[in-house]
Formats: sequence, C-alpha cells, structure tokens
Amino acid sequence: MPYEFHTDHAFYLSFLAENTRKSIIPFLAPELPVPLAQARVLELGCGEGGNLQPFAEAGAHCTGIDLNKVKIEAGRELMSNWIQAGKMELFAEDIFNPDIEAAFTGKFHLIILKDVIEHIPHKDKALAQMHKYLTDDGLLFIGWPPWRMPFGGHQQIAQSKLLQKLPWIHLLPKPLYVAVLKAFGEPRAVIADLAETHDYRVSISLMNRLYKQTGFVMRKELHYLINPIYEHKFGLKTREQFGWLRALPWVRDFFTTSCYYLLAKKQA
Repeated sequence: MPYEFHTDHAFYLSFLAENTRKSIIPFLAPELPVPLAQARVLELGCGEGGNLQPFAEAGAHCTGIDLNKVKIEAGRELMSNWIQAGKMELFAEDIFNPDIEAAFTGKFHLIILKDVIEHIPHKDKALAQMHKYLTDDGLLFIGWPPWRMPFGGHQQIAQSKLLQKLPWIHLLPKPLYVAVLKAFGEPRAVIADLAETHDYRVSISLMNRLYKQTGFVMRKELHYLINPIYEHKFGLKTREQFGWLRALPWVRDFFTTSCYYLLAKKQA
C-alpha cells in the first residue's frame, strides 16, 4: 500500500499546512507587495486546501482551484470554517475557462504552485496564465521536486513497498519503467499516474528556461538537499543544498530533492 499519509486526508492536510507554516510562508512573506493579512492568494492544484490553510490563518484571502472535483468537494468540507469566515473559496475549475480568466486577471498578490508544475502538460501556457492573474507587483511561488532526484517520479505512490523505496527507478526509459510497474502488479491507475509524471517531468534547467520565456524574473530561490516536507513525512531534518553541488548543472538534479522559486513579473 502507499504510505499512510497518501490515504489519510486529515493527516495529509495537517502536515501540508505545517510545512507551509514552517518553510513556505517564511520564504515568501517578506517579499510580498502587501502585508500577508491583506494578500489575495491563489493556489493552482490546491487539492483539499492544506497549503492554503496557514495563509487563511494569517488573514489572507485564499482562492484554490483544481480540476479534481472530488478533492474540491472534500476540501469544502474540511475547510468549511475558513470558507464560512470568508477567508477561502475553492473551485473545481480549469484556469483557462473564460469565466475564470475574466474573474482572476490582475487579482492576486501571490500565486502558489506547490508540487504541481511536474503534473502540468503545457507548462508554458499555464505559467503565462499565472502571469495574467497576478497584480503588476505580484509574485509566483513554485516548489517542485527536480526530475532526476531520487524520488522525482513520485514512485512513493506505488502499491509495492519495494518500488516505493527504490530511488531513481523512474529514470528508466518509459517503456521499461512501465514494464517494471506491470511486473510488480501495480494497478492501471497507478501506472497511468506514474507514466504521466514521466512525460511531464521538470528539471531545474527546464524550469529556468520556462520562467524566463513566460515573462518572469527570479526574486528569490532555495534548493534543498532534504526537502522541508520530509521533516513532517519522515522525521528528517531539513537541509539546504550544498553551494558547490548547486553550481553543477544537470548533476545537481540528482541530489536536490526540492526547489523553491519566487518569481516576479518582468517589468517592461
């Protein structure tokens, strides 16, 4: 079975929220164009809203959007206190829906993409859409696992306990990777998810090209040897990446378990 935190929604949301409190908000809040309590925050791929909860606690107005209707419905129940207080709204919608575009353009001081960019097929179009939705001085936060890191293929969602713990197995050519998943008896849905992640992978160098191509500039970045969320999942101490390793293109992807980017609109 997958790790318990993948199926226990309340527990999963609790450590998402705690990670946001301890690592994401301290990283980006000092750079926001307005005080956090006055910020309008959008999360793309929000799931049940765990990442947004600490922003709502701080007084921000939070909007979450996700294509998964089941997760949004669960989130509306789990986050009902914040929704009733007018601090959060959750939409089962597409960011390219014309009605959403009309409502969201130029609205947000902060947009969050946490562990989402590696699941998006047309990343350039999605980032360009996020560019539209920001205020002129708004910021885009992207946190993701570089593709070549030990578990960059999200193989921890596999049913097989062995596959869950095999680092770098996702770097096999896709046909061979899928064959291994089938040989271990993985369900079709899991194989489809892992194969999709293989298709939509994001390296550090690709992310660097994408944000520049879509009209963003770097405001702040952090690379982690040990992902902050591993502290909550596995009890491991957060560690930033070694400077010398971070300076080695391509190689750094193998040992960087997470990157935090804070991007601003490029000024004309």
